[in-house]
Amino acid sequence: MGDNLTPGETSSLFKDATISNAEFLSAFASGETLAQIQMADPNFFPPGISSIATRTHSPQYQRWSLEWQQGLGSASSLNVGYFGYHGIHGLVANPDVNAFGFGSLPGGTCSNPVPSCAPDPRCSGVTEFNSTAVSNYNGVVASFRHKWTQGLVQANYTYGHAFDESNGLFGFNSVSLTSPQDPNNLGGSYGSADQDVRHSFNANYVWELPLKNVLHGHGWNSIFDGWQVAGTVFARTGLPYTVFDFEESGGLTGNNYFGLLYAVPAGALGPDLSCGRDAAYTRASHPCQPPQLSSGGVSPNSNARFIQSGCATGFNRGNLPAATGPCGGQSVSFAQGRNHFRGPGYFNTDFTITKDTKLPRWENATLAIGFQFFNLFNHPNFGFPDPGLSSPTFGQIGNLEGPPTGILGSGQGANFGPRMIQLKAELKF
Repeated sequence: MGDNLTPGETSSLFKDATISNAEFLSAFASGETLAQIQMADPNFFPPGISSIATRTHSPQYQRWSLEWQQGLGSASSLNVGYFGYHGIHGLVANPDVNAFGFGSLPGGTCSNPVPSCAPDPRCSGVTEFNSTAVSNYNGVVASFRHKWTQGLVQANYTYGHAFDESNGLFGFNSVSLTSPQDPNNLGGSYGSADQDVRHSFNANYVWELPLKNVLHGHGWNSIFDGWQVAGTVFARTGLPYTVFDFEESGGLTGNNYFGLLYAVPAGALGPDLSCGRDAAYTRASHPCQPPQLSSGGVSPNSNARFIQSGCATGFNRGNLPAATGPCGGQSVSFAQGRNHFRGPGYFNTDFTITKDTKLPRWENATLAIGFQFFNLFNHPNFGFPDPGLSSPTFGQIGNLEGPPTGILGSGQGANFGPRMIQLKAELKF
C-alpha cells in the first residue's frame, strides 16, 4: 500500500508522480477544478511550483562619489571620500503567492481556479521571482597612509548605512531573510541591509626594526639585522538582525505561507538596539532581548518587548497578554521593521615577526624565518543571539563568530576563532 521505491512492487512512486504531473498539466490548461483533478487521479496532491514574473529586469545601479586627497608632507597622505548608490530592479523571491488566511492575504480557499478567485487550490506553495526591490547606500571613507624608510602604515575608517528590501536568493548570514514578510507590501521590508556595518576600522602595517643601527659597531649585526614586524587590525560594529515568530510562521504553512513573520512589538521600540558578549550562555545572563516569560517560566513577562508567540493576528498586529490568557489583551499594531536590532561587534588582529638572513656564497639569496599569529590576543567574537520568540534561549548568544580565513583556510564555520601560531620559512633568490 502506498508509493514504493523498490522495483517489482505493485505501486511505484515514480509512476504515480508521472501520472499526477500529466493529469495536473492537462487539467490546469483546461481549467479543471481541484475536485475534478482528484476524481481523475485519487493520488493527486497539490504541488508546489516556482515561476518568474511576466516581466523582469536586470539590476541597475546609479553611483556617485566625491573624494578629497591631501598630501601631508612627502611621506603622508589623507583621503576622505563620500560614496553612494541607488539600486533598482533587485531580485525578490516571494514564496507566498498562493498563501491565504492571514493579514493582507486572501481570506480563504475557494473551489474555482484563478482568475475566478485566489488562492488557487490546485497548488500548494507558489514562489514567484521578480525584480522590484530597491536599495540605497551612503558612506564616508577616511584613509591615512604614512611611509618612512623602515616601514609603512595605512588606516581606514568607514561610516556608512546600507538599506534594501531584499537580500536576493541567498542569505548573507545565519539570520538573513530571503523573502518579504508581507508579499503585498514589499516596502514594509525596507530596512538596514544584512551586510550593513555602521562603523568599520581596519589598518595594516610593516616595520623593519632598526636594531642594527642601535647596535652598530658591536659585531652583532648578523643577529640583529633583518627583523621585521607586520600586522593587521580589524574592528566593526555588529550586523543587524530581526526577531521572528517561528511558531506563528510554522502554523501558517498549512495556509501556503512559507515566509517568516516578524515578532510584533508590545510597544514602540525606539532606535535600533545592540547587544554584547554578556548575552553569551557561559556568562551571567544579560540577554540581548528581555525574556518573554517571567522568572518562573509560566506567566508573560511584563517587560517583554514583544507580544507572546502565536498571538499575532496580522502583519505587525497582535494581542497583548491579559488575565484571561497570553493573547487575551487589547489589540496593538507596532511595526518592528526588518533588521531593527544588532548583534555584537567584531575585533581581530594578526601579527607576524620574521628575520631575514643573507645566505653566504649565494648571491642575493635570503632565508626568512618567523612566526605568524592569527587572532593575536585570543579575542572571542560572538555570533547572533537566538532570534526566535518562542525559543527558551531567546535573546541569548550560543556561538562564536569565526574569522573569514586563517591557517586552515576559509569556511571553518562558527565556534572556531582561537589564537593560532604558524612557523613560516621563506627562501628568496
